Parts: sequence; C-alpha cells; structure tokens
Amino acid sequence: MDTVLVGGTVFLVAAGAIFLGIDRIGKSDMPERRKRLLTYALMGGLIVLTVGIFHWHRAVYMAAYTAGS
Repeated sequence: MDTVLVGGTVFLVAAGAIFLGIDRIGKSDMPERRKRLLTYALMGGLIVLTVGIFHWHRAVYMAAYTAGS
C-alpha cells in the first residue's frame, strides 16, 4: 500500500476543508472569542491528523521492512 500517496491525499483534502471552515468562521458574526477557539480547535485537529498520518506510515513501513529480518 502506498501510504505516502494516501496520507498526502487525506492531508490535502482535510487541510482544504479546515481552511475553508476557518474562512467561514472568520466571516461569521460569532463573538471573537468563539471564533478564535474554533480556529485553534481546527488547527489542533489538523496537527493531530498529521501526527496520525506519520504514525500510520511509520507502522506500515516498519511492518513491511522489518518482517524479513
């Protein structure tokens, strides 16, 4: 399985959706504090997703290349 291609695609789609969400939040009439907290939460989610993708890629890579040793 090509984890780099799949992980990269998932990251790009998620990043696009998150940045669109941040843009909509910025243009809304919510209180500034709520806007800021939602923006931080979305960016934190993107960071968690990125770490998860790296962990998944590492686990697949290690399983594929250390099984023969």
